[in-house]
Amino acid sequence: MAETGKKIRLALVGAGRLGGFHADKIAACASSELAGVYDPCFENAKRIADKYKVPVFGSLDEIIPAADAVTIAAPTVEHARLGLFFLSRGKHVLLEKPLTATAAEAAALKSEAEKNRLVLHTGHTERFNPAWRGILPTLEKMSAPVIFDAARVSPYSFRCVDVGAVLDIMIHDLELVLSVCRSPVSSISAVSFQEFGGHEDACAAQIIFENGSTARFFASRAERESRREMNIYSRGTRIFLDFSQRRGEVVSTDPEILAGIYSPDKVVYGEILPLIPGFMRSHYPSEIFEESPIDPLQEEEDLFAASILAGDTAAHDFGAEAVQLAEQIIAACGKSACHG
Repeated sequence: MAETGKKIRLALVGAGRLGGFHADKIAACASSELAGVYDPCFENAKRIADKYKVPVFGSLDEIIPAADAVTIAAPTVEHARLGLFFLSRGKHVLLEKPLTATAAEAAALKSEAEKNRLVLHTGHTERFNPAWRGILPTLEKMSAPVIFDAARVSPYSFRCVDVGAVLDIMIHDLELVLSVCRSPVSSISAVSFQEFGGHEDACAAQIIFENGSTARFFASRAERESRREMNIYSRGTRIFLDFSQRRGEVVSTDPEILAGIYSPDKVVYGEILPLIPGFMRSHYPSEIFEESPIDPLQEEEDLFAASILAGDTAAHDFGAEAVQLAEQIIAACGKSACHG
């Protein structure tokens, strides 16, 4: 671990498009410095290394004496191998999402990090979205059962083709729901289909938790336009989130309604008729959370460095749990007659 007061020496493993973004954030972080870049494609690594005047590592072994930690922006199928390589050698690790391709691999990474008292973070940037942060205090007070309804769709990007829509896209919403619904899963049903081949390109899943809460997820990477939304419902509270616009709205039920004043056995239709036009707006007031734009990737790298400096090895995300649930959803798709 780096000494207190010193910057974290952070190596970048993976110099593709996303790796380039991470390099920018590492360089901009007040608590870290880019120690160098590694990528099997030398030209990709050199492009970033030249930009920040840092070395290109010729192998993973060369990184060990030169860095305190690594950010890994490699294909998902390489996450487990790379993560274990560095964790077993005493290096803190930030892995892009999903944490790994399988639940067993995720558990192995968590175990290695805990054994060596190292920081292990997953790149779930939606946790830093102002809309999510704005509604989180309200969400954490909501009583079960809670209904979650998430939709995350986008055009096909021709990237992340080593995994399907569940691990590539739905994983964001799985991680968010698991972070607030701390109840064991009772049942899972799911259906998916392929359009480009290789893996599922669209999936709909329903999760029922033991506390009675229900989560519905839809993810597709075969749509003409992007949409990232989540609606959350419980008795007395409704939350509407637009992650793309970084906008959240909390709608609260008037206490009079919850007290039963407008129950059918207490209200005569003729008496309530004049109130109907404005009733829902006046009895379901809303609060908007719409903050100025932030840089989630920067906050992710900042938190990673800060956690290392503070010796904070506690998990700051539910990356491993999200992979486990994703694996169960994919398995459920395989049992569906509509899977293909």
